[in-house]
Amino acid sequence: MKKILTLVLALCMLSSYAFAEDLIENIDLEPGFPVVKEPVSVTIALVPTSSAVDFQVEQNWMTEYINRNSGLDIEWMVIDATAATERIPLMLNSGDMPDAILGHGFQANDIAQYGASEGMFYPVNELLDYMPIFSAFLEENPAVREGITTPDGNIYGFPALNNIYSYAARFFIDQTWLDRVGLENPTTLEEFKNMLIAFRDEDANGNGDPDDEIPWGGSWSGAYAERDPIFYALGYAASGNLAVDHNKENPDIVFVPYEAQYKDYLLYMNDLWNEGLLDPDMFTQAETQVQADVLEGTIGFCAMSAPYVYAPETKDNWVAINAMSKEEGGLRIYPAANPVYIPAFMVLNADCEEEVAAALAALADEMYSVEWYGWSMYGPEAGSELDYFGTGHYVEDGVIKYNMPDDVTNEWSFRCTYLTIWNLPGFNSLQYDPYYQLYAEQFPDTQLGQLFATGNYFEDWQPNFIETYQPYYAESIPTFYFTEDDLDRINTLQTPLDDYVASMEAKFITGEISIEDEYDNFVATLEEYGVQEYVELYNSYYGG
Repeated sequence: MKKILTLVLALCMLSSYAFAEDLIENIDLEPGFPVVKEPVSVTIALVPTSSAVDFQVEQNWMTEYINRNSGLDIEWMVIDATAATERIPLMLNSGDMPDAILGHGFQANDIAQYGASEGMFYPVNELLDYMPIFSAFLEENPAVREGITTPDGNIYGFPALNNIYSYAARFFIDQTWLDRVGLENPTTLEEFKNMLIAFRDEDANGNGDPDDEIPWGGSWSGAYAERDPIFYALGYAASGNLAVDHNKENPDIVFVPYEAQYKDYLLYMNDLWNEGLLDPDMFTQAETQVQADVLEGTIGFCAMSAPYVYAPETKDNWVAINAMSKEEGGLRIYPAANPVYIPAFMVLNADCEEEVAAALAALADEMYSVEWYGWSMYGPEAGSELDYFGTGHYVEDGVIKYNMPDDVTNEWSFRCTYLTIWNLPGFNSLQYDPYYQLYAEQFPDTQLGQLFATGNYFEDWQPNFIETYQPYYAESIPTFYFTEDDLDRINTLQTPLDDYVASMEAKFITGEISIEDEYDNFVATLEEYGVQEYVELYNSYYGG
């Protein structure tokens, strides 16, 4: 891959130099910083990830590195992640957008609205001559280019990208519980239920108390994630209520609660509820309570971002649940990652001066480099000339560690607050395996490069996920860029449909409402809310 990437990069750069007379002379086309020959003043609204604590530009290594080396004179405007969903639209609608917004995830609908429809975002495809690294990647990955290009032919932001080793749905079983009850990792829904029953009845956590186990823990507020493994077992590569239906020879988009199998799902979940296999607080509690229960050792199966986050002391106990089928010998799927993780983690103001836009594009281009990949994940190497604050990373016994202040105990929060912006264009957000390899080849004298060269570069849980799910990858919901009229219609239909399903699903599962008595009314109400038109709109793009 390195040879290919290098060749394409060289061709892109030759193309840029060939037409240099048409480009802005002040932009430095050489790889690396600075990105300009003479200072350029820019304003950037920065949204740190929600895991950052009291984020300060002057204390964050990455913003300091940009300030010192990019050649840009930057006025940073920090917007707290908790306020961003309200402040960003207000900023855009009031005409107060700075030159760039960095760190806020603009989804396809946002891009279609603010970019293609309202013309607020700069078409960055017009700036690709200033972006040799990103241009090379798009040449080699046409699916990515397709996934970030709107129907008008433009690209309105700089995306964060996935590869096949990215996992949006992460469900884990405590292997020590399986061992104590003498069961294997389930492959069917019947085996899954039997596992949960054993967790309930056989003191699976081994503490002598047979009544403190929570077989399946979770928080239903997490964007419907708790139901995903059951939907997958029914053949739906789901994202919320929408899914690609892989039960059909020619898969299409479906609204799962309108499918006949949704009743089977409700009956199955209601059975688990009646058996006491679900956390009784699953529909009301926050994710923080799930994490607390994992730390207490009372949960056997749940969704979590990663074991080292939820259970740092027992992280090696947790394994990925198998891809399951409805019945023995049935279809088993696991949704493959969309190559576009976030359509834009950085956008530019359509009204900013051409030189400013080009300089910011050159800045974004660096974020797709191999070197920036390491920095955006782990910050600077400890003791290097770039370790401005003495908080850099080092490798000890094959483990990446950090020089954290004494009063900081959470490694992830530390990284997001003091080392990296994290929510960046590029490849760090959900891992990009080829860049580990390239980093090892290009930076063999660094501690990270030497670690990556050994192959011991995945987080502990990732090799298990790759082995478990790779045989069952199935296409997931792609990125859609709707026309303004279609987007308005979809939004009009989607909110009442999703709200109605959310209001009914928990009641069906807990028995507050009878499935047998009320299911037909449920389906009829979905039809009244326009579910058929909603699905047809999606399929008009999916099939197009």
